[in-house]
Amino acid sequence: MLAIHEHATLEAASSDLLDFILLPDNWLSIEQQAEDPALRPAQNALYQRRVGTLRVCASVEVSPTLEVFLRIAFRAPGLTPVKAADQLETFLRTRLPLTPNSEWQVEVDERRWIHFVRRYAGAHLRA
Repeated sequence: MLAIHEHATLEAASSDLLDFILLPDNWLSIEQQAEDPALRPAQNALYQRRVGTLRVCASVEVSPTLEVFLRIAFRAPGLTPVKAADQLETFLRTRLPLTPNSEWQVEVDERRWIHFVRRYAGAHLRA
């Protein structure tokens, strides 16, 4: 069982989790996650927080072509994509406020996590 940090508010969880995932040392390789499922954020308590029954999982992922994506996922009993979008807005409010026309891909996986994904860095990273 994962020992997930618990917070009283989504804002507190956001501050703690975003401080962690936005450090480049904590960015994850999409390729390595595909090879080893144990490296996925949903399997690692460092990338998750809990607020009551709501679980939040977030990461910054780097593709083999050095594209960088921000992934934030929510899971709770009865949570819908529309309600999760409200949670996303609250989660990002202090650090990365949602703006009109910002595009997020939304998907629901087999474990009922609702994922929001968008490009984090505008251009490709250069090595």
